[in-house]
Amino acid sequence: MPSNYYLQIENTPSTLIRMVDAIRPDLYDTSLEGDRFTLKEVVAHLADLELTWLDRITTAIEYPGKAVENFDEDGRAAEHKYSDKDIHHELEVFDNRRRDTVDYLLRLAEDDWSNTIVHPNKGEMSVLEIVQFITGHDLYHLHQVSEYLK
Repeated sequence: MPSNYYLQIENTPSTLIRMVDAIRPDLYDTSLEGDRFTLKEVVAHLADLELTWLDRITTAIEYPGKAVENFDEDGRAAEHKYSDKDIHHELEVFDNRRRDTVDYLLRLAEDDWSNTIVHPNKGEMSVLEIVQFITGHDLYHLHQVSEYLK
């Protein structure tokens, strides 16, 4: 079954670090589209959200079927002052937190991957579906960051 799904998300931090290292620092606070995060905010968002991903996975394991709250990304960005964060520190935080998530996933039994939470917008989500969602979210933001490389 899906015990190797962690591979889909394991390398995102190192890929992101290489991408950011190739981008001019004067672009870190630039938004390429008016309503999207700046590069610095994207990295802070990924670092912050990683705690929520791991919390949702552990909730599914420890309290199968439990309802979770929605993640308000704009509210969190303002509350946690993403735009004031140091991008390199946030890259390190993201790398460490993602490693924690992957390490947790590696300890799961095959049956654990079918445990669920109930998301207010997405309904019931298994651990496998959460990891698949993380993969899509990672790809979205990696694509966004790649726009700075043009």
